[in-house]
Parts: sequence; structure tokens; C-alpha cells
Amino acid sequence: LCFSPRGDGLGPGAAGQENALRQELPRGAHMLCGNWLAYWQYEIGVRLQSFVGHTGAVKCVAPLGGEDFFLSGSKDRTVRLWPLYNCGDGTWETEPRLTYAQHRKSVFSVSPLEAPQQVVSCDGTVHVWDQFTGKLLRTFDAPDSKVPITAMATMPAPHSSIAVASADSVLRFIDHRKPGVQHEFRLASGVSAGLIRCLAISPSGRSVLAGFSSGFIVLLDTRTGLILRGWPAHEGDILQLKAVEGSVLLSSSSDHSLTVWKELEQKPLHQYKSASEPVHAFDLYGSEVVTGTVANKIGVYSLGESSALPTSTTKLSSENFRGTLTSLAVLPTKCQLLLGSDNGLIRLLA
Repeated sequence: LCFSPRGDGLGPGAAGQENALRQELPRGAHMLCGNWLAYWQYEIGVRLQSFVGHTGAVKCVAPLGGEDFFLSGSKDRTVRLWPLYNCGDGTWETEPRLTYAQHRKSVFSVSPLEAPQQVVSCDGTVHVWDQFTGKLLRTFDAPDSKVPITAMATMPAPHSSIAVASADSVLRFIDHRKPGVQHEFRLASGVSAGLIRCLAISPSGRSVLAGFSSGFIVLLDTRTGLILRGWPAHEGDILQLKAVEGSVLLSSSSDHSLTVWKELEQKPLHQYKSASEPVHAFDLYGSEVVTGTVANKIGVYSLGESSALPTSTTKLSSENFRGTLTSLAVLPTKCQLLLGSDNGLIRLLA
């Protein structure tokens, strides 16, 4: 696997060759070659371009399937669609292709609906809109107007459902093509679990994971509606969840831990600890987990390693990333990172 921001496919083998090539090539031609982790040990965060337009903190970033575009949601109450065609020498500033501005509050979740080519975004109310025109197609609120929606996730294709969780610990499934609610489940009846902070759906769509502010996690079977498991996974607020192939679950928490679980096994497979600050954003790159913290530290953990420490960690330079890191997404095909900040700027790094 070789990648160059200019697409030339060049790649050094040893560190000495890499340093020699760096002197010969212009800044914009730095490259990623071979094992991504090995590359990150030499140089972290080659800036490719910046995305300028948000006036508030970037709360979420979501690449589209082909990695030619991505979505971002912000505290400025907008969602923006950006092109991902790299150009320039790292100083290029890209403007959004489309801005959706019909939210009334800070947008905390955005996700593409791949099959109908629509976008779902949430500020406490779910908006479904056309990704080409920005036309609003549908909104959805919890039945009780005093109970806001606190988390949202879309089912993988070919499913067309959207999972939404509200402040009363109820999980609902809606279909963007039909009015009303498809299914409704109470996830924390009789349990003081707090608010549902985040949702994750398995790649097959067969299960959904809900993370609570108390550190509690609930696993629900979407085919039967049965709760398969509920357990106190962390000692602090669940910050992010991911469900990956092989019934593997990942959770990060304010208790400074990043934990790998098997769906129905009681003990975690691995648990990693962040020494100074919690992992508030992470994404997957093959068998590696790329993490980000508010101290602008990027860590790389191996899912197959039992060590509690990251395989690699680095602090982003102020030259390549300004502000405080708020969101993160990996572009696995292009081997690049999208990083959102509290000042509204988004950077594409390699």
C-alpha cells in the first residue's frame, strides 16, 4: 500500500532513504508508504489542506463512502459538505460545496444515508435532507417535546432505518421514507444509567450499542428487540462507541480508558489507559485504532496487542493543527486523517 498526496506512489524503505527523499521533494510531495504506524513514527501530520467556513467548534466529521466528500457538523448550527480532492502545497483552503443551515441548535451528529444519497443530522431534532440540493425532506422529534434526542446513528446499507435515542433512555427506529416510528425500546428501565450519550450499529445491522453517561452500555438485537446484554463498562461517561466486524465493540470513556469487548463476553479483550487525558475521539484503520485527545495528541493502538500503552503517540504541531481537537475521522483508502477543531477549522493530514 503506497500513497502520495500527489498520487505519484513513491515510497522510501528505510529511515535514511526517507530523510534523503524529504530533502529532494517539495513539501506537498511527502508520502505515506507501507505500514501506516511505521510512517507515523517518523513524521506525524503532514498538512495537505484546510477546510474553512465553520464559525463554531466542529462537533463531528463523517466521510462519504467513496472518500471524495465529507460532512461536518458544528456548534454554529450548520452542516457542511466538502470536496476531498487534494491540491496545493498544504496551504490550500477549501470552501464547502454545500451548507445546510436549517438547524436551530448546535449539531452534534451527522451521518450519510448511502442508499438514497441523503444526509441525517441532529441537534436534538433529527433532520433528513438531500445531499445534493440541501432540501429538507423530513424532521423527527421525540414524542415528548420536553425530552430531546441525545444520540443518533444510521443503519448500514441496504437498511434504511435511523436509530435515535432520547433523554428518557428510549431507543426508536424511524424510516426516512415513512412517517411515524418503526420500533421503540426502553433500554434502562429500573436502572439509573443516566443519559444515552452515543449509539453504534454493527456493520451487519444486527445489533445496536448504547452508551450512557454513567458508563453503562446496553447491547440490543435489532432483529428481535431483545436486550442481549447490559453492563457497567466504565467508571465515567461513555464518550464514543464503535462496533466492528467479528462482534467486536470499542468504547472510550472519561475514566481515561479505551476498551475492546466481545459482544457477549463479560471481560474485556483489551483495555488501554490514557495517562493524562481521556480519548474523546477515535476511528479505525484496519486492526489499529487511531485516537485523539483535547491535548491534540494522536495515538495509535493495535487491536491485537494486550499492552495498556499505545503503540505510537505524538502531539500535533501548532504549524499543522491550531486550536483544540474536537473530532476525528480516518480515510482508510487514502490513509489520511480529518481533524476538526474548536475554532471551526478542519484539517486534512497524512
